[in-house]
Parts: sequence; structure tokens; C-alpha cells
Amino acid sequence: MTIVTFLVLAVLLSGGSLCLQAQSKSGAAQPAAEKPSEEAIRGEGLFLQRCSLCHLPRKLKFGSPPVVGPSLSGQFKDATPDQLKVLRGFILKGGPDMPGFQYGLEAKDVDDLIAYLKTL
Repeated sequence: MTIVTFLVLAVLLSGGSLCLQAQSKSGAAQPAAEKPSEEAIRGEGLFLQRCSLCHLPRKLKFGSPPVVGPSLSGQFKDATPDQLKVLRGFILKGGPDMPGFQYGLEAKDVDDLIAYLKTL
């Protein structure tokens, strides 16, 4: 089992997220970021299950692309309600290069997923 697989399993089994403290150049630990909401924690699990295959970098053999979909980091941090409505529709219906999840996610799941995407 690779370390990445172990960490993903640890996050999923704990029902939370890994909270790492950043260190400054002097080596002193800086306080961890604000604790995520329950919705964002559930959304992180959904993201790892449903979205990470395409939206997180990966190392594959035989010339496979390192990532399929775009990085979502920082994309929705300051999204307006109208932008979040478009995002919700895109998650449910999909697009030219993304499958829709209208039959695989409930409304609450989409809310949780969006809460997590806003934390990236």
C-alpha cells in the first residue's frame, strides 16, 4: 500500500480531513487553518470518491496524462451565488469533458461537495 493510498484511506475512515500545520522557513509551526464545516468534511470525502480521479494530479505509467480535468484549487473560494448555481448545474448535468452526477448524488451531497470546493 502506498503512502498516498494510506492517507486517503485514513481520511475517509476518520470521516474528516488531514489537518497539517505549515512550517515557516525558520521551522516554527504556524497555526492550522480554520476548522472546516461538517458539510465541507463530507464534501471532501465525496470529492475523493467521485472527482479526484480527474481533478488531482497522478503518476501513471505508459504516457498517461498526469491530470485529466483542471485543478479546482481556488476556483470557487470567492464564487457568487450565481456562479455557485452554474457550478451546481455543471456537477449535476456534466459537460463536454465531464460526466454528470445527477443520478449518483443527492441534493445534500452536491451542497457538501460545493462547500468543500469553496475551501480549496
